[in-house]
Amino acid sequence: MMYKESFAVVLQLLKKDLLSLKREYMTKFLETCFLLFTNCIVFGYFMQQMGVQASYGPFLAIGVISIFGLFEVIGKVSEMLMDMEGERTITYNLTLPISSSGLFCYIGCKWAITSGLIAVLLFPIAKLFLPRMDFSAFSYPKLILMFITIHLFYGYFSLWLASILKKMSNLGSLFLRVINPIFMFGAYFYTWVSLEKLSPTFAWITLINPIVYVLEGMRSAALGQEGHLPFWVCFFSLWGFIFVFASHAIYKLKRRLDCV
Repeated sequence: MMYKESFAVVLQLLKKDLLSLKREYMTKFLETCFLLFTNCIVFGYFMQQMGVQASYGPFLAIGVISIFGLFEVIGKVSEMLMDMEGERTITYNLTLPISSSGLFCYIGCKWAITSGLIAVLLFPIAKLFLPRMDFSAFSYPKLILMFITIHLFYGYFSLWLASILKKMSNLGSLFLRVINPIFMFGAYFYTWVSLEKLSPTFAWITLINPIVYVLEGMRSAALGQEGHLPFWVCFFSLWGFIFVFASHAIYKLKRRLDCV
C-alpha cells in the first residue's frame, strides 16, 4: 500500500513539474537552439577557413547536445537553494506519503527528464544547420542508453551540488570553480585520444572528470567508436558517478533537512 501511495505522489509531482516546464519550454528550447546554431555555424563553416576539417562541425554539434545539461546545472542548483532558504516547498513535500530518499531521487529524475525533453529535439535541428551531418554512423540503441544516462547524471550531479553548497552566496563561484574547469577539460573541443597523444599523463588525470565520459560516450554512439573511448567504459563509468553523487546527495540532504 505504501508503494502505491508513493507512486501516486510521484505521478502527481511529475504532472505538476511537467506543466511548469510546458509554460517555459519554447523559450528554453529556442535558447538552446541558438547555442547549437552558433556552434554549428562557427565551427562547421567559419573555422574551415582556418584549416579546420569539415567534420569538426558535426563533432561539435554532438558536443553541444551532450553538454546542454551541464549548463542547466546552475539554474537547478539555485532553484533548490532558493527553496531551502526561502519558501521551503521541499519541507512540505517531505510530509507527503513518500520517503525522504524517494523524494530526493525523484528530484534528480525530474531534472533529468526536463533537460532531456529539451535536448532530444536538438538532433534534427543539428541536421538542419549541418545538412552534411551523417546519421548513418549512429548506433541508436547505444545513443538512447547514453542519452538517458547523461541526463540522469546531470540530474544527480545538480542534486549533489545543491546538497554541498551551504547558501546562495556560494553559487557565484560555482561556474568558475566547477562548471568551467570540467567543461574545458572534458573533451568538448578535442577527443580524449588526441589529448593522450599530446600528454598521456594529463589525459589519464582527466579521467576523474565525468564530463569526459559524457562527451566521449555520446560521440562514440553517434559518430562511431574509432578515435573515442570505448562506449561501455563511458556508460558504466557514468553510472558509477550517478550512484556516488546520488548516494552522497541524499545523505547530505537528509542531515540538512533533519530527515534523520
